[in-house]
Formats: sequence, structure tokens, C-alpha cells
Amino acid sequence: MYVPGIICRLPPDGLFQLIWLVEKMMTETNLPPRGVVFWPVGTGDSPTLVVDDEHVLQVDLRDMALADEPDSARAQVIDRLAEVLPERDGAPYLSVFALTHADQDHCTGFGDLLDSEILIGELWATPRLWREFTEDAPAMCEDAKRFHEEANRRVDAILAHIAAGRPVPSGEMIRVIGYDEDQSSDLTAPDYSYASLPKEYFSFPGQAITTMDGDDVSDRFAAFVHAPFKGDCAAARNDTSLALRITLTEGTASGRILLMGDLAYATIRRIFDLSELGARRLGRATGAPPLQQEGHVRPGRRRRRGVQARHHGRAGERGRTRGIRRRQLTAVPAG
Repeated sequence: MYVPGIICRLPPDGLFQLIWLVEKMMTETNLPPRGVVFWPVGTGDSPTLVVDDEHVLQVDLRDMALADEPDSARAQVIDRLAEVLPERDGAPYLSVFALTHADQDHCTGFGDLLDSEILIGELWATPRLWREFTEDAPAMCEDAKRFHEEANRRVDAILAHIAAGRPVPSGEMIRVIGYDEDQSSDLTAPDYSYASLPKEYFSFPGQAITTMDGDDVSDRFAAFVHAPFKGDCAAARNDTSLALRITLTEGTASGRILLMGDLAYATIRRIFDLSELGARRLGRATGAPPLQQEGHVRPGRRRRRGVQARHHGRAGERGRTRGIRRRQLTAVPAG
């Protein structure tokens, strides 16, 4: 059987060996000029989205000690990012790190990322992160606590810069995405310190984010916020996951990807229903058929115009993580 760049004879358990081989190859993959890489990490997420040669978005992180073992088919995500990220002021530069929710399989290794040489320009967080400390919520792992500490540090730093009339530098930026109705009754409550930030540091469902670490990238990037919904601010951690539809654009070509964290079916179904309703309303206003509206995708259908996703490999898991698949997608012009 032929694997790109490798010819091998498969033993009786050949499919499992082939899966391992493809995953192993993907641990050393490079970033595409524009597109997304799903690192092989087992259970959890670590997608890296490349906007251009200066701006990269990391959504969640799953960097495990298992990746350091010989012949491991798990990516050393932090080490790999340090090798392939663009540089700013002589250091690897990650424009944005976004955390969908604070479960361990979505933030493992964040403390190591903070302690590494990588500069994180901006954090994206949801209000659920602050609620974790104001209710009887499930205990957070150490990496989630490090994220919360860093988020609070950035909130304090931004407020200090604003009070002093200074611009907020890269490395101290944060964007809070979503609602928490409880904090509105007391905007000075220390548990919700982010509420004192100016409005430009907030985004809400139904809005698109077109800046990264203060840079305008609207001609090539947009992150449309689908969730968390306003009424879900007190829901379980998974149900308050950040959900984004990322659009990467190059000329007249565009590619899109949905990142949903660990949202349950009911919330995902609601997202699709609201998207379809919005597309129909837009269609009535413009005269265009609903299914041709920008960004509208019916459940179970893949959009195939504009930028295509080139699949470099698939990997499956057995045992406790059975059915989890990871693959690298590179954005290339259609045609």
C-alpha cells in the first residue's frame, strides 16, 4: 500500500499500522501558507489556523507528556509551534490563543506554553472562565487555572495602560467573548473584573471578529461568533463552549471551518437553525436564494466552493478514544 512519500508492506493489522504511520508523519508537519492544521493529539483539540505569514490563531491545546515518548504518534504541539511560528522581536509569535472552555483535554500544556519562549499576543476567553470561581463548579485543572490567572493579569494590565493613557502592547491583549448576565448587577465585583474593560475588548454571538492582536486582518480573516448563547452563561462547562466559524480569504477564494468546542447536539442544532433563519431573512432582503447566502451551510452538507480543504491524512483511535479523528487541512484555491 502507498502512503505519500512512503511505500510499506502492511502486516495483518495493517490498517492500525497505517493509521499510526500517518499520525506519525503528521507530528512533523509544517504550517501551510494559509489554512489549518489539526495536530494528532488523541482526545481533545489543538487546531492551528494560519491567516498569513504574520498571524496565527491557536484554538485550544492538548500537549501531553505522552508526545515525548519515542515513536509517539502524538504531536509535541508547543515544541512544533516554537519551530514553525513566525517571529516577532526575535521570538516565536502566536497572534491569538483562544480557549473554547476550561476542560483539561482542551488546555493541557497551557502553563508550559506560557513559560515557553512563544509570545502570545492576545487571549480569547469566555465569561464562563470567571464564573468557575463563583459557584460550585467542577474543579479546574492546573493549566486552566494558569489560563485564568493570565487572563486576569491581562485585564489588570489593560486597565492600568488605559488609566495611564498608554497604548496596550502585544502580549497583554485579551478579548472576552460572550455574556454573563450575573455580572451586570455589580460591574466592580472582583470576580468579574473583566466587566470594567472598554467595549472594544468584547465580542458577542452574531458578531464577527476581524482583528488579531490589534491588527486589522479583515481582508483575509473573520471569526464569526456562534456561541456561547446569552441564556447559557450558567450552563455546564461544555455547553458554554466558544463556537466560531472561521473564514480565510484569498482574492475571490474562501475557505471556512466550524470549531464548536464540546457543545452538545441541542446547541449545535440551534446554531444551524438560527443560521438558516438569518440566511432566509437576508435572502428576502436581497432577492438571493437562501442557500446562496454567505456562510450558510445546511447540517450534513459540505460547502465546496472557493478554498478547498486538501486532506493529508486521517487517524483513528482505539479503546477509550475510539472514533476520534485528526487530520491536517491545507487551504488551496479551487479550480
